[in-house]
Amino acid sequence: MTYQASKKLIDILINNGFKDITNEIYPDHFKRLKENGYDPQKVKRVLAMDKRNYVKFDYINILPCYHKSCSGPEMKTELTSDEVKSIITFFKLPYQTRSALKRNNLIIPELYKEYYHIKENIERYKDKRSNLIIDTFENVVLN
Repeated sequence: MTYQASKKLIDILINNGFKDITNEIYPDHFKRLKENGYDPQKVKRVLAMDKRNYVKFDYINILPCYHKSCSGPEMKTELTSDEVKSIITFFKLPYQTRSALKRNNLIIPELYKEYYHIKENIERYKDKRSNLIIDTFENVVLN
């Protein structure tokens, strides 16, 4: 299944602990959102775990931002289920784990590659970070 900027994807993020902070970042867009509903062709949105770590919906573009830094290679207009789970997993991980992953040049929507690599080589990955990635990824709900 694939996901685009939509109410369904917004609801999945909210159900996984994200908060809508559009009114703080884009007050004009928030006003339009309240008046006309969510249309990704016309409205920007921001959903956050905290003020520095969020997913920006720049119209139809979906962009995870870590420490207020948004990277072009992470921008997508469509996400697979694994990419959605990767974004949610990344932002649910502890600060130290997120920092270590980013230091190793992780592209947030591609965290699922790390997850599958760990699962395929589980006997080599007994450390806390690997277990956190596995547990968090497997506990993300997409409905």
